Amino acid sequence: MIRVLITDDHEMIRNGLSSLLRGETSILVVDMARNGKEALDICGTRQIDVVLMDIMMPEMNGVDATRAIREKHPDIKVLAVTINDEPRFIKEVLQAGASGYILKHSTKEEIVRAILDVSENKQHFSSEVLSKISGQFAMGDKEDTPMLTKKETAVLRLIAQEFTNQEIADKLDCGIRTVDTHKRNLIKKLEVKNVVGLVKYALKMGVVAD
Repeated sequence: MIRVLITDDHEMIRNGLSSLLRGETSILVVDMARNGKEALDICGTRQIDVVLMDIMMPEMNGVDATRAIREKHPDIKVLAVTINDEPRFIKEVLQAGASGYILKHSTKEEIVRAILDVSENKQHFSSEVLSKISGQFAMGDKEDTPMLTKKETAVLRLIAQEFTNQEIADKLDCGIRTVDTHKRNLIKKLEVKNVVGLVKYALKMGVVAD
């Protein structure tokens, strides 16, 4: 059972999300918070697996709350659920430690899937969020940004779009071993630990769509 904390300064949203998740056999809403400070306090007193986090809230906003929760309770996952789809908000909350970002008007199916994904140490971003931050980014144009080849950029983009190694190989007309080699090179070049790090980098830099 995934224990969920809903954090939003609007009672209607809190109750709406709670009602939406009621009846889900694998998800249990254990509490609700009106702001980031309340969420942080609850995480210290109750057993929480996933926090659904709004961004703009009084007392402590979602970015600061996410950072504090992840620092004090690293086992708790944070999923941003907000109306804010500006790239700067997305980047800030990801850098604070969130594992996913979806919009409040997402379908029940997407919200449930996102909760399940982040609880399993996966990332989840709605297609709208991916599209919003997928502005073209010229790799290597910024100081201290590693220079990637066209093929590495293509592989990175497809990784961020959750394609499997086989699917990436098919799309780029190459072998799985080649894709594997590109992944290893990207992890080393971008100085990240794993594929999750690659996804975060791709989202941060906007390397998502052509």
